[in-house]
Amino acid sequence: MPKYRRTTLLVALSTLLVALTATPAAAAPVFANGFEKPVLSVEFASYVAGQQFDGWQVTSGGVDLTTDWTDAEGRQSLDLNGSNDGTVARTLPTQLLTTYKVSFAVAGNPEGAPVVKSGNVAVNGQQVDSFTFSIAGKNNSAMGWTYRSFYFTNLLSSSAVLAFAGTSGSAWGAVIDDVKVESCLLIICPASASTVNRIG
Repeated sequence: MPKYRRTTLLVALSTLLVALTATPAAAAPVFANGFEKPVLSVEFASYVAGQQFDGWQVTSGGVDLTTDWTDAEGRQSLDLNGSNDGTVARTLPTQLLTTYKVSFAVAGNPEGAPVVKSGNVAVNGQQVDSFTFSIAGKNNSAMGWTYRSFYFTNLLSSSAVLAFAGTSGSAWGAVIDDVKVESCLLIICPASASTVNRIG
């Protein structure tokens, strides 16, 4: 093999090795939302199936945009249960064969039963995460926010529908805030993820 070809091959292999063993690259932001719009002048605003707010579509049940408690970010957050279990969704632009990290803060409405709130997340109709949150010992000033994240790899679609659903079965549900979606290299993102969901 000619020397210049060996050199080119060694450079390519070295570059690939660095990419495969590198720590996750800084992800590129795609979307960030803290449920700050519309700005509320009251404690909460209810939205039901068929209604929209700030790019989110309520696809089932009802949800409450609220200022009732200390939030993870900003002054507003979203109770996934209005008068009943609700679901909100929005469409995000995606690229082919690209992995995305979704992160969000979760807590629970401390003002009513059940003690353990629950919900799930779907991408293009495929459930990719589920969560529970206990409000034991929590109150409006000490919500106990925790952060969750998951990864999904978009295979062949130019967009993805991200949906959050409440499953607490009451008017006091799981609460979410500070939703972020970031993209990163396909060969790097999964290295830091326990589960990567592949979405067609």
